[in-house]
Amino acid sequence: MKRLLCFILVICSLTGSAQQHGLYSQYLFNLFAVNPAYAGERDALSASLSYRNQWVGFEGAPVTQNFSLHSPIHAKNMALGLQFQNDEIGARKTPSFAIAYSYKIKLSSSQKLSFGLQAGVINYQYRWDELEYHQPDDPVAYGTDANKWVPNFDFGVMYIDPSTYFGLSATSLNQAEIIKSDFSEASLGTFFNLIGGKVFDINKDIALKPSFILRKGLDTPVQFDLNAGALFRNKFWLTTGYRYDFGLVFSGHFFATKHLHFGYSYDLPTNSLLAEQSGTHEFFIGYEFNVYRQETRNNRRF
Repeated sequence: MKRLLCFILVICSLTGSAQQHGLYSQYLFNLFAVNPAYAGERDALSASLSYRNQWVGFEGAPVTQNFSLHSPIHAKNMALGLQFQNDEIGARKTPSFAIAYSYKIKLSSSQKLSFGLQAGVINYQYRWDELEYHQPDDPVAYGTDANKWVPNFDFGVMYIDPSTYFGLSATSLNQAEIIKSDFSEASLGTFFNLIGGKVFDINKDIALKPSFILRKGLDTPVQFDLNAGALFRNKFWLTTGYRYDFGLVFSGHFFATKHLHFGYSYDLPTNSLLAEQSGTHEFFIGYEFNVYRQETRNNRRF
């Protein structure tokens, strides 16, 4: 029954919801996941893998995996990136693939403006046989394809300097139809992400970074995260965040070597969801290869 409830919630939100797209708490260490303009900003061939298990204990709750790879192009003001994501909610599964391109405009020796385009496909897979129906001949389930591929296009722009970033991205600009049925007009809604953060050096061993992300769909309310992070000895981040109308987010991130870093976050709801589940776990691992790599100050900061 919980699986059925979860899927109903998803179907009801298909006209526009943040959960149409992957939701992450460790995006602070992979801004490419929320803005294609960030591609190439690690000054290396940067690979990352994340696994998010949302609302543990709630049957049919979202589980998301993401793999990304991006790199600057040597001696060019350009970068390329790839993203693979798999998102599963109840009886719906949506693997996806996207290619990103970004172009950099230097405003000064340390400031730049980056523009990014991302194009890909999403595969909507519906397991209708796993659901219980109030109507034996439900018109959406029995009149809809169980497997559908749709195109998807995103755009982003970012301002970046060694201690500051601001960016705006728009996802699903084409608003592709995801259920083809006479009884449903479900489509991907365009969603906007506004991000920003700034690093303040307290001394040689400690730095502080306030940051935020604001999410808004064309037909959905504003949702945002406010974060406060602290970096110790340029190795270890501790971050506490507040997610509006949800609860608290706690995360830790460790740079084990110049190349390898990994992290964990825990989302603790303080709303009515707390009674139904025991929180959300997200794991992250990243590696930066020595390809066109440069030593820049922002590698461990954002």
